[in-house]
Amino acid sequence: MKKIHHKFFMAIGIIFILIGGFGWGFTYVYDHRPCDNLSGYCDIDFQTGVDRQGKIDSATLTILDYRYSSAKLLPTLTMICDDDTFELDAAVRQTPPSYSIAFFNDKTTLKNTNKLFVEFPPESFEAIKKADVITIQFNYDNGDKVSLPLSEPDMDYWRTHLQ
Repeated sequence: MKKIHHKFFMAIGIIFILIGGFGWGFTYVYDHRPCDNLSGYCDIDFQTGVDRQGKIDSATLTILDYRYSSAKLLPTLTMICDDDTFELDAAVRQTPPSYSIAFFNDKTTLKNTNKLFVEFPPESFEAIKKADVITIQFNYDNGDKVSLPLSEPDMDYWRTHLQ
């Protein structure tokens, strides 16, 4: 009888190890997902503001990145427009994951929501309008770095809003 219990508990232990390994592997791969552009990796929102004369006077970018990792975003963003590099200070916030099964959301359930907000300086507007490639870089405090270019539709959207 003791041999049956021993084999049963060994089998349960092996199953837990396999499930844990799969879970760790899945969350690691998700947090380091390969993408070829920024909007494929995370949610982005680019907005512009105008002054009383109708001239563009502000441009902001909001990035929402959903990750299993509890690493926090660093409050900086780098924008590379061809040969021009802009190091920008950002506001960041992390919202802990939701564990509610009743209100399941594929973006926030079990994942931390990382929000980065940055305002572009007016001197960057011309560089954005003329650039062939715009790359956005941001970092996490655990060493993870995201460096991705904008897609063509996103670049067209940014340029249109800066006209």
